[in-house]
Amino acid sequence: MKLVCSPSRRREPALPTLLFLLFGGALLAVSAFARDTILPGESMSGNQTLVSENGVFELGFFSPGPGLYHFLGVRFKNMTTSPRFWVGDRIFITDLPGAALEVIGSSLYIKEDGYSLWWSSVAEDAAPPATAMAILLDTGNLVVRDQANSSRILWQSFDHPADSMLPGARLGFIRETGDNIVLTYNNSWYNGSIRVDESRRNGFMLTIDGHHLPGTFPDWMVSSQDNGSSLVLNHPERPNVIEFLELQLGQVTLKRWSEGSSANTSGWVPRWTFPSDCKSGGFFCGTFGVCTDNGKCYCIDGFEPKYPDDWNHGYFVAGCSRSLPLSCETNGQTEHDDSFIPFNKLQGLPYNPQNDSAESDEDCREACLSKCYCVAYAYDSECKLWYYNLYNVSLASKPPYNKVYVRLGSKLMAKNRLHTRWIVILVSVVIAVVSVIMILLFLWIYRRDLFFGCRKFEVEGSLIVYSYAQIKKATSKFSDKLGEGGFGSVFRGTMPGSTVFAVKSLKGLRHADKQFRAEVQTLGVIRHTNLVRLLGFCVKGDTRLLVYEYMPNGSLDSHLFSEKSSILSWELRYRIALGIAKGLAYLHEGCEDCIIHCDIKPENILLDEEFCAKIADFGMAKLLGRDFNSALTTIRGTMGYLAPEWIYGQPITKKADVYSFGIVLLEIISGRRSTKRLKIGSHRYFPQYAAVQVNEANVLCLLDERLEGNADIKELDVACRVACWCIQDMEDDRPSMGQVVLMLEGVVNTEIPPIPSSFQNLVEGENSGIYSDEG
Repeated sequence: MKLVCSPSRRREPALPTLLFLLFGGALLAVSAFARDTILPGESMSGNQTLVSENGVFELGFFSPGPGLYHFLGVRFKNMTTSPRFWVGDRIFITDLPGAALEVIGSSLYIKEDGYSLWWSSVAEDAAPPATAMAILLDTGNLVVRDQANSSRILWQSFDHPADSMLPGARLGFIRETGDNIVLTYNNSWYNGSIRVDESRRNGFMLTIDGHHLPGTFPDWMVSSQDNGSSLVLNHPERPNVIEFLELQLGQVTLKRWSEGSSANTSGWVPRWTFPSDCKSGGFFCGTFGVCTDNGKCYCIDGFEPKYPDDWNHGYFVAGCSRSLPLSCETNGQTEHDDSFIPFNKLQGLPYNPQNDSAESDEDCREACLSKCYCVAYAYDSECKLWYYNLYNVSLASKPPYNKVYVRLGSKLMAKNRLHTRWIVILVSVVIAVVSVIMILLFLWIYRRDLFFGCRKFEVEGSLIVYSYAQIKKATSKFSDKLGEGGFGSVFRGTMPGSTVFAVKSLKGLRHADKQFRAEVQTLGVIRHTNLVRLLGFCVKGDTRLLVYEYMPNGSLDSHLFSEKSSILSWELRYRIALGIAKGLAYLHEGCEDCIIHCDIKPENILLDEEFCAKIADFGMAKLLGRDFNSALTTIRGTMGYLAPEWIYGQPITKKADVYSFGIVLLEIISGRRSTKRLKIGSHRYFPQYAAVQVNEANVLCLLDERLEGNADIKELDVACRVACWCIQDMEDDRPSMGQVVLMLEGVVNTEIPPIPSSFQNLVEGENSGIYSDEG
């Protein structure tokens, strides 16, 4: 979306001096290197920021909270509770040190590790200038303008908002380009938007999951332009007032900063809200909030306001959170198992129930208990479950009434009980470790190393405990490097007798020696023809090494995407896909404890001498623990394989692996990266294009063109359908890996899957891009 303004366009009015004083002299806080401008050839990178001339606004790559990503956004520089005003398409940044905002020619670019993720461009009906510059204005508006003619605006962030906007920004149609500016709200379960409704004066349409709710802005709040086709958010009537408009799920609010006598009494207060009360808006009281018959909000028993200060100010949309944890969230460390309490006299049922096949109240209850993310259930001739949140809980003033059962947790075990438990565990571990040491000492004395004439030790699971000297010698001092990923580097090693193996040197691991050995021994007993076999390990100080069987044909990506390798036949591709599915099905369903891989992608699928697929790096999530998420962020391309649950910080189940498998299967079929930018009609994302073609029974166009149509059409059709089932938005719509195996083997029929609704948001225009180019 680009805008060319006439020379008479004035620069937006700066926020007044009193606002500057409100932030305690922000200008003095701006360091000597702070700047508000990016000139051609310059960049803002990593955690660097731009600061507006008045010192009030700051632009940079900010995180919306604990997670895997950052977005480009603007915030109030000296406000600890500042909202973020995300710029444009909310482009994901997973490697903050590698992120950069640059001006190249007449465009603004967002880059990561040298790759262009997004860029702006001049409106098509105007010639681009020779050079441009980007500047953060005193209103919080990031503007790209002609360096030789500052009145010519090429692009501005105010015309590309996310879910909130500052005074001076607008909604509606831009006459010069025909684009429509809207606010959007998205998460993996719900989406919403607000746009101008020209049929009414100051009118707008609030949309929640396709349901429309008309509303009207008050005259004091907005100014109409171009005969009502666009509405500008007015500046506050008093110079020392700070306001912004925010879209939340099912609710739009004009917030004003209220400065109290202390930090505890200061906060954002709703000045205007639509809908105005909970009786006219099902999301007004937030998740687990209840709307009474007289229009008041309160929390369900067992829950408390998530942000008490917001509730004190009359702003309830953030809802309520649990007072006590669920047993499944604490690994059984609560005093009692999870329970359900009935919630009676409801007006209708809460929003967005999920149907379940349970045929009795008890079975419905058990179905909810089996899913840690299930928060409530109801049974009245059919079973309905609610996942993660509970919205639109409203009490009825008269019959008919409805009833749901809400899931509750309980207190954590008393410390003395936990203390006793840990003492027992500690004593058991000490005895076990002493026993292992005695056994290892005995073996060290009486057995010779089969490979070096040095010592080897057998431990539980038949794993070999190697010395660091052995590994160092076998790898020629770690000189033959096979590759490197987020979890560490991999080296080739050779034992006497020409036995070749692979050594993975783990990085960022903080496990103690005993814990690491215990986790490795658990992985050592896992054996399957489609899993890379763990042979042994080495521990020296902080160094942790894993020894695996060597895969002579390398990783799947080197055969799918490299022009140097020979082309994999369709028969071989299908066999590889089935092998991956069987390996994942074993991890999910065949092991004593379900193992979620969390990082399925072609780089982690290895091929032996007969091109049998073997999954590598399983168990890394268990070994790395809290370090696993940060390890994922360092792997270029991993984000393209992550399920929506990862992106939005929701609980991860084995269905996340199913999603990743679906993306990999599309790549096996097509021989192309699914995350690369596509140029076929209006499609810019290959999985979306594939889903459309599968629904139109046109699967042959998805086949790798290098195969020249040489494929079993029935197998191709099944594989395409399976892939599109696996990448459904909702995890319950995805099959299990056991079901995937049956579908690929032809044991069960595979229906045509629906097109995931989220793909509708991935049709990109010609002037912007979020995927790297590919011809």
